[in-house]
Order: sequence, then structure tokens, then C-alpha cells
Amino acid sequence: MDICQITPDAPQCTAAKEINLGEEAKKKVKAEVYAVQQQYVIKASRFEIMPYFAFTLNDQFVSHDAPGLALNYYITQVLAVGVNGNSYAGLNSNSDFNFQNRRAARIAVPLNDYQLSGDLNFTYVPMYGKFAGFGDFIFNYDAFLEGGLGLIRTEPIAVIDPDNRKFTWNNRVNFDVGIGVRIFFTRWLAAVLEVRDIIFDDKIENTSVATGSTTLALTDPNNPLNPKTWYDNSSHITNDVQLQVGISLFLPTSFEYRLPK
Repeated sequence: MDICQITPDAPQCTAAKEINLGEEAKKKVKAEVYAVQQQYVIKASRFEIMPYFAFTLNDQFVSHDAPGLALNYYITQVLAVGVNGNSYAGLNSNSDFNFQNRRAARIAVPLNDYQLSGDLNFTYVPMYGKFAGFGDFIFNYDAFLEGGLGLIRTEPIAVIDPDNRKFTWNNRVNFDVGIGVRIFFTRWLAAVLEVRDIIFDDKIENTSVATGSTTLALTDPNNPLNPKTWYDNSSHITNDVQLQVGISLFLPTSFEYRLPK
């Protein structure tokens, strides 16, 4: 027996009276089936805030660890423009290897401290995907490339002639390139791991010392107090390779998919 004959006031019976199911069944349905799954995170038109900490990878004499912050705006799903900066002040440190080298071999290696750096960067995201972890949990990730141009402030450490040389900070133009990966926990929060190389022509301490008297004119090339004698005149291309570990926050935290019509 039809249930609507027993309980005509049931919700499904009321709906059936308002909608002619027979007529609706005759209508053609324009169904669209998407073979490719939607991306887990839409980045286009969103801001990314990325605090991180950078560790020096390639210098065995002195480390330049630093906290940093990157701000990016995604013009498209795969292309972003942004800025980032590092603050090295108070975190530069000489290695024990450098101290032992000076004491045993009587050889001093010119060293520099870093103060600040800042860059204008472009980011490109060529790939994304997902992997399983912690049982059945699915992690989504993307990999990115970045490159940019900026400034870094460096200062030689007076180790060759510390009695007469008092260096100041120098502004150096730098280029930076990097590769990294983001692992998403939510649609707005991710962990970030990146390797970045900051490349610049640095000014280092001259290993030769002027042997004249300090009573000579300050501009005399034989006066050890002449600042022009403190710096090596050769070009010194420096690579500061960093491992950056941080988190990525996307704003706004929510978004809507726009499907083709």
C-alpha cells in the first residue's frame, strides 16, 4: 500500500503534491562530471604570511642564523610577488674550528658579520600533490621556486689587525634563489621548508697590513689607520646558503571554488 494513503500529511507526500515527479523525471539533466580533483588550496588573490628561522648551511667558520618574515601576494594560483627580510643582529657566531685554526696554524680567515637583509621576490609553484601519513591522514603539499633582488648589510670582523681597524656596516646588493615545499595542515595553515642561496659581492678584511707609522697622514697608504687599507680590493662573491623552517598562513582563511559554467 502507498504510504501516502496511510499518512497523507507526511513530508514526502506533501513534497510530492507540490512537485510533479512524473514531469520532473521527463526533463533532461545537464550533468557535469569533473575527472580532475579540485586543488586543496586556492592561493590566487590571497596573501601569505610566512614567519621562519634561517640556519646557515655552508660556512664552517661563522654562522649567520636569523629569524625572518616573508609576505607574498598570489597574483594567480601559481605566481606570487612579495618581500622578505632577515635580522641577523646578535646571532652571528664564530665556530670553534676558526679559533683552533688561528691558534694552531697562525692563519686568520677574514670573517664578516651580517646585520639585516631584505629582498623583493617572485615565487612560482610548478607542482602540487598529496601523500598519506599517520595512518589514514592525507597531507596536501606544493613545491615552489623563488628568486629575487635585494640588499644585505655586512661588516668585516677585525681579526687581521684588530688594534687599528674599526669597520662599519656596508650595504651590498644581493640576488637570492631558493626551492621549497609547503605541507598543508588546513586550507590556510602549512609548514614550510626552504633552501635559499643569498648571493652577493662582499667586502672583506685585507689580509695585508700597512707597515708605516700611525703618525703619517690618515690618507697615506702606509698608515695602518687609513680605512682604504683595511679592505681587500678583490671581488669576493659570497654564497650564504640557508635552511629556512617556518609556517605559512594564508589570508583570508576561507575561499570559494569557481566552477566553469
